[in-house]
Amino acid sequence: MRDVPLEDLHFDGCVSTQQHPDGVQPWRLPVKDVELFHPDLVRSAGGASGVRIRFRSDTGSLRLRVRRLRTYCRYDYDLFVDGAFVASHVEDPEHPIALAGLSEVPSRFPEAMARAGDEGSELMITFGDAAPAASREERVFELWLSTAGPQVVTGFWLDEGASLAPAPDPRPLWVTHGSSISHGTGFDAIFSGPGCPAGSARSPSRSWPAVAAREAGLNLLNLGYSGQCHLDQAVARTIRDLDGVAAISLKLGIASHRKAMLRAAALGFLATVRDGHPTVPLLVLSPVHGSGWREDGSCSALIVAPDREAVDPRYPTLSQMRTELERVVGLLQRRGDDRIAYASGLDLFGPDDFAAGLAPDQLHPSPDGYELMGQRFAQLAFGPRGRLLPGRLPPAPTAVPAKAAAGAWRTSSSGAAVATAALGRRGFRCLAEALSLASRRSRIRMGVYNDPCKINK
Repeated sequence: MRDVPLEDLHFDGCVSTQQHPDGVQPWRLPVKDVELFHPDLVRSAGGASGVRIRFRSDTGSLRLRVRRLRTYCRYDYDLFVDGAFVASHVEDPEHPIALAGLSEVPSRFPEAMARAGDEGSELMITFGDAAPAASREERVFELWLSTAGPQVVTGFWLDEGASLAPAPDPRPLWVTHGSSISHGTGFDAIFSGPGCPAGSARSPSRSWPAVAAREAGLNLLNLGYSGQCHLDQAVARTIRDLDGVAAISLKLGIASHRKAMLRAAALGFLATVRDGHPTVPLLVLSPVHGSGWREDGSCSALIVAPDREAVDPRYPTLSQMRTELERVVGLLQRRGDDRIAYASGLDLFGPDDFAAGLAPDQLHPSPDGYELMGQRFAQLAFGPRGRLLPGRLPPAPTAVPAKAAAGAWRTSSSGAAVATAALGRRGFRCLAEALSLASRRSRIRMGVYNDPCKINK
């Protein structure tokens, strides 16, 4: 096969790339400014959600070599040719971390974070039937990199004698920002052994932003950072400084902030984004539905006082977040911003979806839930009356009720029954403690940066 120089590869869906001695790593933040970002966000931004290698070629096969930097993660890759799905390639974790149930999450998180500090292992991904053998015309290839964790591309090959040319994406650029659900990863991305219920998208090209972008014909930049949607000004500046943006969506509120500060933080974040994109259509999305308790309680309250039954009044509930974000958007509209809109996260994933079993870990959608969210967002933002770029999609057929969708798209997940039963306060206490322990202990074990990638300074 023909060895392609790595400098000839073009990465779409990333903000910057970093040169390593053995290859190239895509980043979803400006790597030159990495010191300005919180270490936990740096770790999450290394995961290549929505990042694609895009090119034009007449090759019939291709091969990719990567060094994965999290050996406990399941790395998978999707290939599209001329916009049509061809195949997926899955590499199981080298050192899987199993769970018996969500009650083990707190005690196993430090182990996972410690393993994130290894040097990684090399993978070879081959797509042998990338294009029909009978016709070797030039086609546009998009190879979606794994969402699960950071990776360094160390080698790339096409058929001997195959052409290679850039394939600039002519589609409008849509930038979206959010937390783990936008990233497309749940706890099963970390605890990839048996026992952890599904909470991640089925594959890199099937997160909800990827599904929506494909349906509406858009070029996606996914700035969803798992567990790290904290209205950071560094993220706002990253979005502000992007070029050629046609639409922006911000799925805010879920990750942190005291009740008294949520409004001010949201206003500051939106003002910074508007400094760079004063007239670009902007849609603010509030959190999707949580479990019955999470709707009226605060995950942060459990971290502060895990034995307390009463809700900590300092932290907003999901329903309060939705109300406050709607007020923020209304205020900006009254002050003259006629290109900003609000949508409730319940329009994407609501209580009926929970009741239908589309949130097995009681926090993240199932693989089918992610696809349902993507289809709904595509209509909400890009349909005939879309709130971002209207008219890119025809009217949707009659919506499929969540219960019917769950029955039609049933997926298997071994061990999910352990945690699918109603978790109530006990289950969410485990989740909250896990997040708290991950933040505290990983810094002790891994130093300044929580990411295994070595930042070149």
